[in-house]
Amino acid sequence: MKRFEIIGTTADAGFVAYGENLEALFTHAAAAMFAIIFGQELQVPDPDIADTFTLSAVDIESLLVDFLSELLWRFDTDLLVPATMNLSIRTPGEPPREPGGGGGPERARPTLEARAGFAPLERLAQRPVTDVKAVTMHNLAIVRDGGVFSVKVILDI
Repeated sequence: MKRFEIIGTTADAGFVAYGENLEALFTHAAAAMFAIIFGQELQVPDPDIADTFTLSAVDIESLLVDFLSELLWRFDTDLLVPATMNLSIRTPGEPPREPGGGGGPERARPTLEARAGFAPLERLAQRPVTDVKAVTMHNLAIVRDGGVFSVKVILDI
């Protein structure tokens, strides 16, 4: 299974990420976002900085946006690039929608716990080529089809 594919958009940048579970989907989405920032898939050295963080959101799509925004914030403010990620995602309610499915009953907030290793930008051979301003919610929906999760994400550049 491919991890992600970059897609063309009119004025912004986008990608479709895939994963056999939500943790893989989120990890592949992060790799795709940084591939857009650097113009190619990153070769990140071993991490220098280890950190843990927890995020919670109203739904799984918002959790993905918050996760990618957290990584983008660490890159923009501290010039840190994720090198390793160990994610645990809890969705205490309904599973993500099947293609064509509608919303469901009220559910508890999904939570992401991350143990991540970061490398400083100065240690990378690659340099950024695209300035990503924000991760958008535009038409964002995580779907599950045949045991594979996918999501289309549009980035504001």
